[in-house]
Amino acid sequence: MTDMAGYRRQNADGPNSEEKALDLFAEMMIEKIESINEDWRKPWFTEGALQWPRNLSGREYNGMNAFMLMLHCEKEGYKIPRFCTFDCVQRMNKPGKDGQELPRVSVLRGEKSFPVMLTTFTCIHKETKEKIKYDDYKNLSEDEKKEYNVYPRMQVFRVFNVQQTNLREARPELWEKLEKENGRPEVKAGEQFDFEPVDRMISENLWICPIRPMHQDSAYYSITKNEIIVPEKRQFKDGEAFYGTLFHEMTHSTGAKGVLDRLEPTAFGSKEYAREELVAELGSALVSQRYGMTKHIKEDSCAYLKSWLDSLKESPQFIKTTLMDVKKASSLITQKVDRIARGLDEDNTERKGNEVSPQEKTFYASVAYLQTTDDRSQLDELREKGDYEGLLACAKEYYDGNGMDEQYTYQTPLQHRGDDLLVEDKDFAVVYNGSVGGTYEVMLKYSEQEVRDHINRYGIDRASVDVKELAKDMVVEQFAKLTHQRMPAFEMPSGDILYATYNREKDALDVGGVCNAGLAVRHSFPYDYNSTLDANLQVVNEKLNELDEYREELQEAEYGGGMRR
Repeated sequence: MTDMAGYRRQNADGPNSEEKALDLFAEMMIEKIESINEDWRKPWFTEGALQWPRNLSGREYNGMNAFMLMLHCEKEGYKIPRFCTFDCVQRMNKPGKDGQELPRVSVLRGEKSFPVMLTTFTCIHKETKEKIKYDDYKNLSEDEKKEYNVYPRMQVFRVFNVQQTNLREARPELWEKLEKENGRPEVKAGEQFDFEPVDRMISENLWICPIRPMHQDSAYYSITKNEIIVPEKRQFKDGEAFYGTLFHEMTHSTGAKGVLDRLEPTAFGSKEYAREELVAELGSALVSQRYGMTKHIKEDSCAYLKSWLDSLKESPQFIKTTLMDVKKASSLITQKVDRIARGLDEDNTERKGNEVSPQEKTFYASVAYLQTTDDRSQLDELREKGDYEGLLACAKEYYDGNGMDEQYTYQTPLQHRGDDLLVEDKDFAVVYNGSVGGTYEVMLKYSEQEVRDHINRYGIDRASVDVKELAKDMVVEQFAKLTHQRMPAFEMPSGDILYATYNREKDALDVGGVCNAGLAVRHSFPYDYNSTLDANLQVVNEKLNELDEYREELQEAEYGGGMRR
């Protein structure tokens, strides 16, 4: 049994939803750290446990929410780390195709929700007091935006794990899909497995500071030299131990001046030092979990277990500020590792083919939009001084670590009249607009391949025009490869032979017969970007077979065996 008697709740007058959530997070962290205190050889997360938590549509939760949801799954025994709000459950009960009523999905009786914390924006018209959605606000002209006040705030949403619903019975196909998707990420078996993206990061000096594996017994980040020293991989009991230790020191290095500006000279063993050790431990645990590795607590960190417990019991705000730092640090690491991993995939693909690909475009995704209602004094001061490098470093802190939002991803960072690109590096850009009191937009840069991967993963239901145009290009390319061998053809039960092609202008699959002028289009089906090209063609085939005009010889065809040659 855990001992949480020393834990003090704040705000005796009645805590709000954020305070209640932080209370719960603090209690869970206390319980986890106390269990580690009893046996520090236990990992932060159970070995062979879960993948990264996501919502039902597949979007990942960020650092703070991800960490708490993994602890929640571990505590409650949930095997599928997928979550949904009550509203999301209700939306699944809309009638299906042709008005067909599907079995009702519902939250099981007596199940309790779990909090996640997100920053939301309230947009209120200055005169009418009418509220509009933040997405709609961003699409307004600069003059129209002047008419609104925008208030950012931390908001708590309540979510249920899919195992708290009757999804298994009501949607068995979806449940089976979620179970399959929850398989652990593959890592090479054996004592010294290699994680190639990190190995390349070390060998090619691709991290924010040098990483020097040396045959010695210490692992540390040097603030003065801005470098990481770790023992060689073969000195560790296995590959997971090596990478876990390295992620710990990499988390430390993100706090350097000019990066996240978290580290200051502090006395060894002080409260500040202890908190930084917790940031590094949680950061490395999150990153390890992300890539399918188990992370045990670093032996040197065990001395701080009591200090962490005391801080948590004193104030739940401690876990909020700590996890915010963890989120920023782990995001920096995973962004870099993922970029290197994608580069490796691209290298492998390039080696397999001989064709020369055109120069990739760069896309800009808006990750923070700051206006008069936000505190921008530091940004204004740096801009007025002409210190654009400092401004860029400051602006990066507003990035919360979330992935690409395809709705606000563009081929150019200049989207509004008056926009001025102040500064950019290989990863970020800052756009300033001097009208309406001045606005700053922080944009994260993505390669064309990264946007393509995002389209394949999430579709384009909410995408910007630029992203949708790229999606169309992708279908054109896929169709060209397919038709290079043979144009897709459907043999109907009636004996008709129909051919399919992709119409970019209509963004649809056209189907018809071949004539002298090309394809005589009889039918057109909108292209579904949530499915592959093969799946789209299969759907077209099914829909064609449902049409009466092609069913004349169906009975005869079935009687004769159904195969026409």
